[in-house]
Amino acid sequence: MKLSIDPSIQRVPFYPKAALYGGGGDWVRLASNENPYQPSPRVMEDVAAALCQVNRYPESEFELKRLIAAKYGLKPQNVVIGNGSNEVIETSLKALKLEGRRKDVLVCEPSFAFYRIAAAIYGYDVVSLPLSLRPDLRRVAEAIGEKTRVIFLCNPNNPTGGIFNDGEFAAFLSSLPPEVLVVVDEAYAEFSDSALFPRSVSYIDWRPVLILRTFSKAYGLAGLRVGYGIAEESLVSFLERTKQPFSVNMMALIAAKAALSDERHLSRVLENNRIGKQYLYDALKMLPLEALPSEANFVLIKYGPGAEALTRKLFEEKILVRWLGGYGLSEYIRVTVGAMDENRKFIEALTRLLA
Repeated sequence: MKLSIDPSIQRVPFYPKAALYGGGGDWVRLASNENPYQPSPRVMEDVAAALCQVNRYPESEFELKRLIAAKYGLKPQNVVIGNGSNEVIETSLKALKLEGRRKDVLVCEPSFAFYRIAAAIYGYDVVSLPLSLRPDLRRVAEAIGEKTRVIFLCNPNNPTGGIFNDGEFAAFLSSLPPEVLVVVDEAYAEFSDSALFPRSVSYIDWRPVLILRTFSKAYGLAGLRVGYGIAEESLVSFLERTKQPFSVNMMALIAAKAALSDERHLSRVLENNRIGKQYLYDALKMLPLEALPSEANFVLIKYGPGAEALTRKLFEEKILVRWLGGYGLSEYIRVTVGAMDENRKFIEALTRLLA
C-alpha cells in the first residue's frame, strides 16, 4: 500500500516546553495522544481576530452548544460545556454527590487515571474493576452493587484502544438500576472506523447516560482545553448548577466553533491518522512486536520486561512515548500516531535499539 499524507495539512512545530526536555524543537512527542497537526485555518483566523477582545469576559456558551446539538440532532439544552472534558467529569461527581447509601464510583482499569483521582477528591469510595485489554460490559454489570452511584467507561479505551460495541452497550444499559449514572468518555471516538461503535447519544433519554467528547484530540485544540457532555435535559440542567461561571475561556469557545465548521479539515486529520497507524502496524509486525488493534490515535505495543528501559532509551533519542507501568501494564508502551516523519523516526530509533 502506498502511503500518501495529505500535503494541505500542516504538522505543528514543536516550541512549547522544549527546555523541559533539554533542548530545541527536534523532539518527537508521541506520549500524550496529541494531534500532531495544526487546527483548521478557520480556528487560527477567528482566534487571531478576537485577540483584541480579551479584556472582556467570554461570550455565552449557547452558540457552541447550538452547533454541537445540531451535529447530533439534539437541543442546546442537551449539552454542557467544560474546561476540557475533565471539568465535566468533576461536575458530574459534584452534582451527584448524595448523602446516603450510594456513594461508590466504579472504574475499569486500565483506563484514564483521572476518573479515580477525581472520585477520590470528591469523597467517593472508588471500586476498581480490573479488566482485560478490551472493555467487558458484562463484568462491569456484575460488579454493580447497592452503593454504586457512578460508572466511568472509556470508549475507545485509553490506553488500550479497544472498544465495546453498540449491542453490548444497549444490553448493559438495560440492566442498570435507575439511580446509577453511566459516564461514557468518548474522547477518541472520531478516530474510530468501526461500524459497531455505539450510538451512545441515542440512549440519553432512555437511561441515565452522560457522553463526554473533547476538542483536544481530533480537532487539535488540546492547548485551549474545551470539552463537552451530552445528556438528557434535566441532567444537564443539574450539572450546570455546579459549574463555575466563565470556566471556558473566550479563545476556546471561538476555536471550538470554528473547528466544528470545518469538516474537510477534520476528515484530512482522520485520514492521516489511518495512514500513520497502518504504517506503525506494518513496521512493528516486521520487527516483530505485538501491536494491539486500536480505534484511537495511539497504539499499545507489548515489548516485554524491558519496556520501561526502552522508554528511557527512546527518551535519549529525543523520542517521547509512554511506559504503562502506572497502569499495571509494565510490559507495554503506548505510542501516539504522529505525523509521518515522527512515526518514521520512532520506528528507525526502535529498530536500532532492538538491534
